[in-house]
Amino acid sequence: MTTTPPPPPPPDLTGTVVAGKYRVERVLGRGAMGSVWYATHTSLGHAVAVKFIHPDLASSPQARRRFDTEAKSAAKLKSRHVAQVYDHGVSDAEQPYIVMEFLEGHSLESVLEARGALPPPEVIAIIEQAARALETAHRAGVVHRDLKPDNIMLATDPDAKPYGYTVKLVDFGIAKMLTEQSGAGGATHAGAVVGTPHYMAPEALTGSHPVGPRSDVWSLGACAYKAMVGKVPFEGDAIGDIVIKVCVSPLPVPSNERGGLPNGFDVWFATACHRDPQQRFASATQAREALQRLDELAMKGSEAFQYRIRPSLVSIHDHVTIPPPPTSSRTRMMAGVVLGASLAVGGLGFFVWQRTEEANRLVLEAQANASASIEAENQRRQEIAEREREKALAAAAAQGAAAPVDAGKKVTPAPRRAR
Repeated sequence: MTTTPPPPPPPDLTGTVVAGKYRVERVLGRGAMGSVWYATHTSLGHAVAVKFIHPDLASSPQARRRFDTEAKSAAKLKSRHVAQVYDHGVSDAEQPYIVMEFLEGHSLESVLEARGALPPPEVIAIIEQAARALETAHRAGVVHRDLKPDNIMLATDPDAKPYGYTVKLVDFGIAKMLTEQSGAGGATHAGAVVGTPHYMAPEALTGSHPVGPRSDVWSLGACAYKAMVGKVPFEGDAIGDIVIKVCVSPLPVPSNERGGLPNGFDVWFATACHRDPQQRFASATQAREALQRLDELAMKGSEAFQYRIRPSLVSIHDHVTIPPPPTSSRTRMMAGVVLGASLAVGGLGFFVWQRTEEANRLVLEAQANASASIEAENQRRQEIAEREREKALAAAAAQGAAAPVDAGKKVTPAPRRAR
């Protein structure tokens, strides 16, 4: 896949005074959109972080709109788990900037790279705090849309026990205001792919459903999986490959990848990352509370909790093998349509400002084909599973046995015939 070369490094801004009161001292990091610098208030002396848009993008309306969205989205969120924004504007050199809370610490991504999968109690603590940040954002009508370990900061805080850090979400650059109208005021065009595919919900990749708070819940579940297991739920180097796996591959089971996980985490993850948004946790609050109960009640060995979260009886689906879909020219054609659509989406890149109106039109057509193919395949598999289930239940009833519990919910046994 052809990639766009990164822009040249931004100029050295050391010594620059921003807004007449923030003196830039050293660079903290650089990215495709711009750079972040350590600065101090000239009169108060306290530290801040100043984010500048890259000079090559300063004239791009899309890039400036995204930068402005980040400042306004984060500024309206008052939470100890969201990096605070103090100021924003345009410098004398015509570079937009954002003055933010300076955070000492590391991103969850860098911690995972250094330590590997984290202890489950620490993961639960991190995800709970990240969920609180999402709760605040969603109440304010903001969807993050790019939640990933690299945007989850573990900010040094000696008073935060037992780990010595507080979780803070950063980078609301592609956040979506729930009150904005599609296509108005710079809202993202339909079909635009924004975010990091490894952590994006299916609807965010295909446009099959509107992106909303439950899309962030999927991303939260994917981050929890990465922290618990040490790798992303769906691996892949090419964007098209990732899109297909996220949309149609079997959801991985965390306990199959790493032993010693809390009882019920498998079910928690499967709920957070259910492909149907309506079947996920209804909110970040619900996901956080379920994770808290999972940890506490599993440790106490609550039989009622174990029955509700992880049935003691074996599911009928553990004994039924769903035959693979027949290989046919139509199947190959449908797979080709999905692959071609995904690659088309991937080829557009991650930045809205690089797409033309013609590219957006092609993406819309490709997504329609992909969504139709995925829906048809899911429906076929569901019908097969249901038929097999009915056969097994009928056989059990004929033998006078109670029907097994299916996927955590009770199934009423078929009545025995009078003799």
